[in-house]
Amino acid sequence: MSQKSRKKIKGKKVSFKDKHWYLVLTPKIFDFKPIGEIVGMEDTLVGRALECLLYDFTRKYSDISLKLKFKITEVNEEARKCNSIFIGHQNTNDYIRSLVGRGSTKIKTILNLTTKDNYIYRVTMICITIKRALSSQKILIRKIMREILREFATGLNHEKFIAGMIYGEFQNQVKRVAKTIYPLSNAVIIKSKLLSIPEGGIDEEVPDDKFDIVEVDVKRSRKSEIRRSERINVKKLVAKNRKKNYNSRPVTPNISTESKDKD
Repeated sequence: MSQKSRKKIKGKKVSFKDKHWYLVLTPKIFDFKPIGEIVGMEDTLVGRALECLLYDFTRKYSDISLKLKFKITEVNEEARKCNSIFIGHQNTNDYIRSLVGRGSTKIKTILNLTTKDNYIYRVTMICITIKRALSSQKILIRKIMREILREFATGLNHEKFIAGMIYGEFQNQVKRVAKTIYPLSNAVIIKSKLLSIPEGGIDEEVPDDKFDIVEVDVKRSRKSEIRRSERINVKKLVAKNRKKNYNSRPVTPNISTESKDKD
């Protein structure tokens, strides 16, 4: 049987002379700072995604492992500029591997969160314990992580939610509450992704409001879930064992001997 050859439909080639360079700007939460330039035509730029590092905005070496992702939504042909929205972030794999040490436990949770203005994000968070944790402790810490993140999402709009997620405010609150179950070395939101945007959703200026401390009432089903031995001092676990002072003289006890009977 002969196979019919399929002819590929080729579109019109666009020469490089017909394309232009456009400056891509970040959303309002990042003060409209430029990410970089991109080449293309006006009708092909919308929907393209770009990545940059948080270090480019903060100039802190601790933020060099966090990648921000943006998506172009509008193109200004006259000014040759593009507006974008934040669609997620992710930590590098080598940074995540460096957090987990020998003998520690990684507790991970993934959940979808809806903000006050109906933006939906999928968030991945991990907590790292100093030593190996029990399964009951992991269940409680994971429950604390989910409850605190939901509490922040329902009370904040998407701009404040992004700020708390990127700059570490949510992680600090989770670590503060979860360390009562077991000492933690790190609590990091390693990944986020924008799943849904409400109709007519725009970036609006919202006055700065402080983050409230979230108190979570975790009900324990068993008394043995938190034992006395689990309330460990973090400094004692991290610090090395002190060497004994061998220069100190040993204390010799006084030995009393009975005298023999004289003849």
